[in-house]
Amino acid sequence: MSEAGERLQLLERHVQRAIELIESLRAENDRLVRERARLSAEVEALTSEVAAARPREQALAKIETEHRRLVEERMMLLGQVEGMLKELARIEVG
Repeated sequence: MSEAGERLQLLERHVQRAIELIESLRAENDRLVRERARLSAEVEALTSEVAAARPREQALAKIETEHRRLVEERMMLLGQVEGMLKELARIEVG
């Protein structure tokens, strides 16, 4: 075979390989486009969940704050009652 024929065959193999690579890249690009759409939908759904959970989280924070305040108030009242009982005991003994 002549040198020109061999070069032509080599060129044809390179062209065929380039065509195969282009097809492979198109298929991969299509897959990535679908994956991106799926991930975008998932991010949107998660964003909605977070937005819906935010008011609940804020309400829980308020409840926790109120609970801590009530526990502190209870402790103060128990201290006052204990002080009154000691004072009554002192008065009764004295």
